[in-house]
Amino acid sequence: MSTSTTLEEARPEWARRQERARRHRRAKSRLRLPFAVAAACWAVLLLWWAAVYPAYTGSAPDGSAPLYAAAVRAVHAGPATLLQTAAAAFALGYLVAALARFGVRGRHSGPVALALAALPPTATLVVSATPEAVATVAALLLTGVGLRLLVRRVEGGLQLGGPAQRLDLAVLFSAVCALALTGTRGAGTALVAVAVLLLALPGARVRLVLLASFALAVPIALGLLGHPADRGGDLHTLRAADLALAQHRAPAPLGPALTAVAPPATWDAAGADCSASAALTGPWDAAAARRHQGELAAAWRQLLRENPDRVLDARLCRGRLAWGVWAGSSGPHAATGVPGPAADSRGLWHPLHAAASWSRTLLRAPQLDWLLWRGALWAYLGLAAAVLYAWRHRLAALVPVAGAAVLGTQLALTASAADQDYRTMAAALFLGPLLLTLATVRTRRTG
Repeated sequence: MSTSTTLEEARPEWARRQERARRHRRAKSRLRLPFAVAAACWAVLLLWWAAVYPAYTGSAPDGSAPLYAAAVRAVHAGPATLLQTAAAAFALGYLVAALARFGVRGRHSGPVALALAALPPTATLVVSATPEAVATVAALLLTGVGLRLLVRRVEGGLQLGGPAQRLDLAVLFSAVCALALTGTRGAGTALVAVAVLLLALPGARVRLVLLASFALAVPIALGLLGHPADRGGDLHTLRAADLALAQHRAPAPLGPALTAVAPPATWDAAGADCSASAALTGPWDAAAARRHQGELAAAWRQLLRENPDRVLDARLCRGRLAWGVWAGSSGPHAATGVPGPAADSRGLWHPLHAAASWSRTLLRAPQLDWLLWRGALWAYLGLAAAVLYAWRHRLAALVPVAGAAVLGTQLALTASAADQDYRTMAAALFLGPLLLTLATVRTRRTG
């Protein structure tokens, strides 16, 4: 029997009751903030959902995220986006609660979360039937879990367990599983984020590895059961876009398979406009590309062996959205891609739909593109706030934990970005402003 247990039993009953009451009030106080934030954010997101019903940008194409597309078809876009609003509201409240454990006051983080639920760049994503919405919510949850586990590690309670920790681990499993089910890019994001968390949270490595392994195995199991989640997606189009850039950089005679897909002039023009694979896949012969997938893959492997720098050049060009604060200026595909509303996105009430459309049009001013529609700036600001907090409080592990999900998104985009669609970096648009509230926490007093 420990000394603390003996002392606890020696205390009078009335003192123990008072201590239990204090703990209960403290627990209720901690729950009040996330519930209030989640409720307020959900109310605002429900207004957006009603304004753009059934969905802002329609359903996902089968090739990008077949499982998500199947779910949308099964329940219809309206209910699917309604569930997304609830999940996003929960994720915002959950992350605000995690930040509160680091001293961030609700009066700072709460309004930021509410603004994210209200502004068109972030709100329209949540109410869109697109896998990027699920991936963004999962990134919010993954960051919140990492922060909460880090607090427990600092407080020495990471090995104690309890209902709160079981909830965090369940949220971790759900977040990794959701990322994996959104496609190859989401699985890559999850792998990088979990790897970073493993380095920063040594006391929870076994549980993290087990939960992440089970979550990442779900798409594999679905593939073995015959679900279309095991498709390769647009891998051959990305490789073809790499070949186009290499052809533009160093023109060489094209083989008969490549000329059957597109004429040499098209390959060269697509290489000059390297920001999106659509520069090639738009004008090419899709049927011929499917027939010659083997030849395209062989040509790409040869390029990777002989000139790996050109493959990296092409991936960085298409992945500029992940790292560049400003959009590129070369080619028609270099600008930030912001999809407009679907044709059937008419809303449940015309004045509300008109107000939503007006606000979105207002914030599409080109001068606001770098601030509102590109996530790189907010990724850097959020990371800078985490670095400042880590320096003030001597908590170096905060930096990798806070930036794990965004770093995973950036690396996954570098490897597999197809265009400059702002939605693929929406995780940074959400996480950056919330992490920035870490800068409001003052230095702890000593002595």
